[in-house]
This record gives sequence, structure tokens and C-alpha cells, in this order.
Amino acid sequence: MKIEKIKGFRDQFPEDMGPRKRLLGVAERQAEIFGFLKVDVPSLESLDLYRIKSGEELVSQTYSFVDKGGREVTMIPEFTPSVVRMLTSRKDISRPVRWYGTPKLWRYEEPQAGRLREHIQFNADIFGPDTAEADAEVIGLAASILDSLELNGEYEIRISNREITEKLLKSLGITDIQAAFAVIDRFRKTDEESFVSGIMETGASREQAQKLHEMISKPFGVGELKKKITGSIPEEDIGQDIMERMMYTGKLIGTYTESSVKYDFSIVRGLSYYTGIVFEAFDIMGEFRSILGGGRYNNLAALLSDQDIPAVGFGMGDVVIELLMKRAGKWHPESYGDSYYVASLLRGDKAYAFETANSIRRFRKAVVEVSERGLSSQMKAAASTGCTYALIIGDKEAKSGTVTVRDLTTGEQKTLYREEFLDSLEKESPQ
Repeated sequence: MKIEKIKGFRDQFPEDMGPRKRLLGVAERQAEIFGFLKVDVPSLESLDLYRIKSGEELVSQTYSFVDKGGREVTMIPEFTPSVVRMLTSRKDISRPVRWYGTPKLWRYEEPQAGRLREHIQFNADIFGPDTAEADAEVIGLAASILDSLELNGEYEIRISNREITEKLLKSLGITDIQAAFAVIDRFRKTDEESFVSGIMETGASREQAQKLHEMISKPFGVGELKKKITGSIPEEDIGQDIMERMMYTGKLIGTYTESSVKYDFSIVRGLSYYTGIVFEAFDIMGEFRSILGGGRYNNLAALLSDQDIPAVGFGMGDVVIELLMKRAGKWHPESYGDSYYVASLLRGDKAYAFETANSIRRFRKAVVEVSERGLSSQMKAAASTGCTYALIIGDKEAKSGTVTVRDLTTGEQKTLYREEFLDSLEKESPQ
């Protein structure tokens, strides 16, 4: 009987695990450079955690079941609720809190380009301050990760603010704000007529719905926000503090990256718990869905506890960024410098080859031959491992205390005393 993998899940072979390890390693290093500390959460949570936070729409997408104790539980579809649950369970943690994690998440959705039913996600959050600086720091971390993955120029950041968008919607006669947010969140997936019809159902006239479509169709420089809003929202409702904070946040983000930062009214984020700034990063060619997204969620802690903890954060799944990195030619494993394949032609006792391999491993990667195949097969294996050099060790080398070093790129080789070879590795190794 042949058993296939389940739809929406991945078998991950070494050729993809190497680049994925690099992706997550870069993200984790950048987070820790920024002062974030790593946390982890259970893969299984109470389903009520998501009912409280996101409502039945998200619950319908979960891998949930009743366990043997009669409890409704789910494989976690998001990281943030668990992190907030953790934080609110202890009152001895000083703030601000900077936490990150790399969980596996599960959602029962229709698989498509950039979306699977299981994926790995990098998440980072700052808890405590409700400031433009905290917002910028989180978005700056996201940009720094993308830049460190050599994706400079491949993406742009788009920010918006739910409070400003809500004021805009009300000025257009819209009465069902949450329904309008849901229509706007699907903006890139629908045509203009479908969008206009959807907005009209929330209370706007056709003319007002068409005006909204025009406004959200064209991202613009963050510094132009006040000019874009003037004439659309009554002056007494504009909220100068909010707009000045958004423009200041945009200015701060520009200190982290040279990538474009735009204001985009179509960014609202589908989850209802966002309370202020929201943001996403997109590839500049518009080929893929958003690379990452997040925003400010100041009310979530209060839903789960008696604590009021402002928060801002983002999540970046590995599926879309893999597509982007492959298109940019950046989907490759991390380089560890020169590496060595110890090819053994010894008959009987192979201790000399293994001693050599283990000595190399103090300084470099070394793969030692563990089969009885011939030299030609071993050289093919050496090339398949990505090693840069092969060390050929036969009875002659073992007897004379030498190794024959072959450059797997040029084919050139030379014989050195083993101690001389190891000394050269030690000198070349970073201290």
C-alpha cells in the first residue's frame, strides 16, 4: 500500500532544509541583535483561546478536536494568542518585553501559491510601550531580516492605520465598519465592481464606494498622508496626533532600510483585534501575496486577563519568502567556508581516516566515508555533499602520516604531512 502525504503539507528534503535553516537562522540572529529573546509555545492550545481572540471565522479554519479529557483543543493556527497568554500568566516580567519565536502553525485552508496548511512562521512582538518608536522598531526588525537575506530592492513596506481608515469610512457614510474592513482586506483578490458592490452593502453610495476604491488603489509616500486626507475627512475628525505619529513612524522606518516605505489604505489586516498601525511587506513585482504582516494590538491582553498591555508585532511565514528568495536567486544554504570529504581507501582498520576527520572537525566541516566503495564513487559522493576538498587516504598515507588533498573544483591535488595540514587549518580558522 502506497501512502501519500496529506494535501497542504510538505516533505522537506535536504536541498530545501539547508536554505530554510539559513532563513530562520538569519531571522533569529537579527532578532537577537535587536535585543529580542526567544520563547516557544505548545503546539496544542484550548480552542477557546481563539474564540476569544479571533471569533468563529478563524476557529472554522483550525485543526481542532475533542481530546480524551473531553476538552476542545486545536493545533495552533497563530502564535500571538499563546504568547499573550504566557505573558499575562506572570506579573514578575519587567517591561518592555521583546520576544520572538519560530513556531509551526496549522490552518485548514485551501492550499495555493504561497499558502499551505502547515508552515513555519517567524514572529516578533514588543509588549509595554504604545509609542511610534516601538512600532518602528518592530517594522525595522522585519526590514532588517529581509535585507540580511539579500532581498534589498525586492520588496517594499506598506503601512496604514486602522483608526484613520475607520474615520475615512465613516466620512463616506459607511455604517458597518467591520464589514467594510473585510471588503478592503480582499481588495487585491477582487475586481473593481465586486469591491464597489461590497462597500455599498456597508452603507456607502456608489459614488462614495468608487471614491474609496480610488483612494486605496494607489499607495503613496507616508509624508503625503495629511494632504491625501484633507478634503476626505472633516477637519475636526482628522486626528492630528495620529497622523503625525504615522508620518514620524515612516521617517523612523527609513533609518533601518533603504527599501521603499509607502502608505496604503488597502492594508487593514483581516484580524479584528488590530487597534492602530498595521503593515505588510510586498515583493515589488506584485507576483506573490504579502511576505509578512502585523500591527498594533493593544486590547488583546485585556481579553485574556485583567491586564492592559499595549503590544505591536508581526509574523513572517516561510512559504512566501521561499518563493521570493528562489525568484531572486537567494535560496541557498549558509556557507561555512571550506569543507572536506575524507575518502578512505584503507583496507581493514580505518582509524587513521577517522582520526583525521575528527581533527578537521575542530575547525571545519568534514564528512568521512563509511562504506567500502571505490575512489571514483567516493569522489562523486564528495561532490554531492558540496564539499570543497577531498582528502584521499590510503595505506600509503596512513603509513607515512600524510594526506592527499584534492581541490574538487580544479582537480589539483597535493600530498602534505597530516600535522602540517591540520596546523594550516588552525591558522586559517577565525579565533
